[in-house]
Amino acid sequence: MAEQKKKSGLKPKLQKAKARFLATYYSNPGKDLKIIAVTGINGRDITAHFIQEIIKSHDINTGLIIDPKTTSELYKQIYKYWKIGADHVVISIDSSALANHIFYGLPIYAAVLTEDGLGTPDISDHDAQSILFNTGPYFSIICRDDNIKYNIYSKYPTKTATFTYGHDHDCDLRINRQKLYKKGTEVNVTYSGRSFDMATYITGEAAINYMAAAALTSFAIGIDIDNIIDGIANYEPKFN
Repeated sequence: MAEQKKKSGLKPKLQKAKARFLATYYSNPGKDLKIIAVTGINGRDITAHFIQEIIKSHDINTGLIIDPKTTSELYKQIYKYWKIGADHVVISIDSSALANHIFYGLPIYAAVLTEDGLGTPDISDHDAQSILFNTGPYFSIICRDDNIKYNIYSKYPTKTATFTYGHDHDCDLRINRQKLYKKGTEVNVTYSGRSFDMATYITGEAAINYMAAAALTSFAIGIDIDNIIDGIANYEPKFN
């Protein structure tokens, strides 16, 4: 039994040691970047694209990394954006990569959890996603509609606050009503007492939560409503 525990703990230790080495090798690029990490079972890539487009519309130099699988891949891409003077890097990351501790040692500015109501993550997903929210991010973004998930992820401490989106009256960004079209989706939300509409080429009810998560993240980093509306509308998905 002791030998089994020793082996099971070996991989995380090696991954963390590799992360420390790569941070030094690449001159600790994370120290100068605001890293926005988006995770979830579905919708993390779309949400990350939304956030990047919103930040770009605010004339901020930003990078986008989709589903890095290894610590080496992650640091190479972060370093690339650091070298060109990016201020923010938005990263979509899945549970398996989180479980491999590829974010170990990186300062996380925002931890964002997508929600689409299409499925319940198993315990391994919860464990992996909790690794992200347990890094002490500057702030976290989570959905309040699912009480089970809300109670799990709201317990992790942040440096400022945990912000919520959803249909619940107590959400920081509240979803009021939506319209679904054949070629897009429109939603009306309220934030800080002001209601406004957002529209996207993405179809389906799940897109409503992706827009809400991206908008709330953007408010938290100081971006105004007009840039949020423009950024959401600017994202044009590539269909096969």
